[in-house]
Amino acid sequence: MHKLSEDDAIRRTTRVLRQLYRREQQWLGCRTPEQLARLTQHGQLPLSEQLHYGELAFLLLRLKPCTIIDYADRAQLDDYVAHVISPTLRDLNALGAVAANARNCADSGACYPRPFRLVCRRIDGQLASPEVASWTGAYVVYDDLWPLSADWAKAQLLDPNNTHIAEEELARGLDYPGSIPKSPADMRAIVPVSYLGRMKYVHPW
Repeated sequence: MHKLSEDDAIRRTTRVLRQLYRREQQWLGCRTPEQLARLTQHGQLPLSEQLHYGELAFLLLRLKPCTIIDYADRAQLDDYVAHVISPTLRDLNALGAVAANARNCADSGACYPRPFRLVCRRIDGQLASPEVASWTGAYVVYDDLWPLSADWAKAQLLDPNNTHIAEEELARGLDYPGSIPKSPADMRAIVPVSYLGRMKYVHPW
């Protein structure tokens, strides 16, 4: 099987991620005012925080082992996954099947391109965490060719016998930036951020 060159793999992957950004914008643009209100918890969450193109990019770079696809209104989540996430994973996995390791790739650390196979699975078990009463119905995206990613997702999020996950464990698997707040003072020190509503390609090195 012909392997993509490093430059070609990066160029094609960037194109797919741009298409994901457009799909997300189009999907959100088709929501009714009532649906948007539920997605944003009646304006409490910016629409920019409903985008996942950055999450998938970080996963591809192995900057995070796993990502959760979830919305406050889970009634719309299946439609979003079917029309936005699934076609994107199909396009990305076609590239992952023919990607060769980049010259500077090691066994760990941020690097691209490299072979990958992204999988999206629904959390069907009764899983809860201290901050989320139920993760049931949310979706998990992981890299089946990266043992750290696949093993963590299957053991911590997808095992139906696992009914509770600690915030510290979520932080490890989802690569939260920083430590988990443990006091009101810690909460006041947090500065919330979200992706900008535009797509720019930045080299991962």
